[in-house]
Amino acid sequence: MKQRAHPKQHSGIAAQHKRLFRFTALLIPILFFTLLEFSLRLFHYGSDLSLFIAETVNGKSYYTLNPSLKNRYFSGINFAPNPSPEFFLASKPPGAFRIFCLGESSTIGYPYWYNGAFPSFLRDRLKAVFPDRLIEVINLGITATNSYTVLDLSKDVMEYKPDLLIVYDGHNEFYGMLGTASNERVASARWITLLYLRMIHLRTFQLAKNTLDIMLTVLGKPQIDYANHTTLMEHVARGKNIPYGSDAYNAGYTVFRENLEELSDLCRSRNIPLFLSTQASNIRDQSPFVSNNSAGISPQQLEQFQQEYHQGMEFQSKGMLDSAVVCFRAGIAVDSLYADIHYRLARCLDVQGKRNEAFPEYIRARDYDELRFRTDSKFNDLIRSMGDHKDVFVADIGAVFESLSQDSLVGHNLILEHLHPNTRGHFYIAKEYARQMRAHGLLASSEGWEKCDTVSDDFLWAHRHVTDLDEILAARKTVYLTSFWPFSDQPSAIASVSETDTLKFIAEQFAHNQIDWATAHGRAIAFYLRRGDTVDAVHENETIIDQFPMDVASYLQLAQLYFNEKEFPKAETTLLAALRIQQVPLTYRILGDTYLKEDKLEKAIQCYEELNKFPANPDIAAENAYMLAVAYLLSGKTGSAVELLKLTIDRYPDYRPARELLSRVMALSRPRPAK
Repeated sequence: MKQRAHPKQHSGIAAQHKRLFRFTALLIPILFFTLLEFSLRLFHYGSDLSLFIAETVNGKSYYTLNPSLKNRYFSGINFAPNPSPEFFLASKPPGAFRIFCLGESSTIGYPYWYNGAFPSFLRDRLKAVFPDRLIEVINLGITATNSYTVLDLSKDVMEYKPDLLIVYDGHNEFYGMLGTASNERVASARWITLLYLRMIHLRTFQLAKNTLDIMLTVLGKPQIDYANHTTLMEHVARGKNIPYGSDAYNAGYTVFRENLEELSDLCRSRNIPLFLSTQASNIRDQSPFVSNNSAGISPQQLEQFQQEYHQGMEFQSKGMLDSAVVCFRAGIAVDSLYADIHYRLARCLDVQGKRNEAFPEYIRARDYDELRFRTDSKFNDLIRSMGDHKDVFVADIGAVFESLSQDSLVGHNLILEHLHPNTRGHFYIAKEYARQMRAHGLLASSEGWEKCDTVSDDFLWAHRHVTDLDEILAARKTVYLTSFWPFSDQPSAIASVSETDTLKFIAEQFAHNQIDWATAHGRAIAFYLRRGDTVDAVHENETIIDQFPMDVASYLQLAQLYFNEKEFPKAETTLLAALRIQQVPLTYRILGDTYLKEDKLEKAIQCYEELNKFPANPDIAAENAYMLAVAYLLSGKTGSAVELLKLTIDRYPDYRPARELLSRVMALSRPRPAK
């Protein structure tokens, strides 16, 4: 007779089956998505969203910003921020000091190109102070982004051995991509946005997102062309007014604080110094974009406010400033959050010369502006509070700009429109970062800074790598920016530029993305040379080299300009710098000609002989040999010259200069008949 299984045995087997089933049910989707991810990568679907990509230049390995990085933040929209052109060595050399600068359009230098941005001014300043140090300043600014992007990039930057992180960020906190009030945000919850920034690296996630975007397009989601910066501004912010102290305002403030705290903790954990920066903006010459009355104001209070406000404007228009001030103050007593009434009061006080009284009113006008394109006092105070004087330091750029402005009233003296600094502004931002580095013993000891920091501001400004064309480019882009919303409810007419106004026409082409920055400066060089203006042509060429130090062609063009102007020592220095990047035949040829002009005959011979190591170019080989023969003759090596000239004639019988020179040499070497 068979024994029946014990109930506990049945239950144990069943429990094992359940656990196996659950494990299998969990394992199958994991295996499926793992296989899918592997397959998508194998067939190159989606984008590699790494921060940098590796490139080999003249046998050396460098990192440069990945052009696809934009897809982390601008995926699926027609807006492509220009990536920084900076290269830095993949293997960090001993003694190198590496700085990463993070932020949004002000960090990039908008409306200038990267050469007009504070990271470029900082690099040039530090190199002038410490010419023997390898100093790398990498600009990682991305327009229309905010602290989410700064935090995200900082996590990647840690792999690349930074010595300092500089963050200039805050203006875009509400409306930048993923911002709490942006029309392009992922979710209101911060943790979901941070998760999204991790998940976007997965090709499976990119597939799902792209599929969703296609479905939304099919269902009628409008397609907007974001290639125009003004269109992007309007799309991400219009209709998103944020009253001071509102729930939306407090939510944005909380996200900003938490992102800065996480960034600070990250840098502390890696012992990487971090510079946080207060934000400077135009308070004197930029009125508030959007003003609204307080939400809780009563109808009677609103009527009283409107009466005082409009009466004040009438007095102001008639120049009756004392009466206008009385009305504006009375209106503020009724409702203090209406931004424009503070601005009008500030203007009246400013015109009366009462600038100390005007200053706080200008500040309130900015702070209560409900279109939050300018960082307000509360956010700047938060930034100031983040410094710990050990790992996290605060560069008070806002205070620096106030110190450089009459009665602390920052306006168009340092700001182009509402918030983007002009070149003077960027110059002084860089100066403040260098001052902070010196104060905290970064890059060199206190004694090292004391010894080397002797380069004057006047010298650095005179040798800045920003040209007249760059100022025209920035001015033209500013015209376009300020002709649209939010500066104007209706687009303003913009005067066209004639082709005969060469530099402005070049700027117009650049503003419309018809040519890139290097092409614009190349055309400026050609324009200056047609006018015989070598000085400005040289400045343009030096500026190109400053931004593209790996471009040997620019060194050769500059050296040729110096050579033509008989500035042979400068030509020599430029050519030697080119040889350190890449050895090309033309460099040796121009350098040989330069040494010949400087009567450095042995060095000239060495350069011309180096040409023989390259494959012969029939178009110039005969001339190269001829120049070597000339150098031989001038150095007294007549035999070598004759032998080379004969060889050249045999190879290139149609090259007359070699034949004529040989004839003269032979004639001189014949014995003279006796008298």
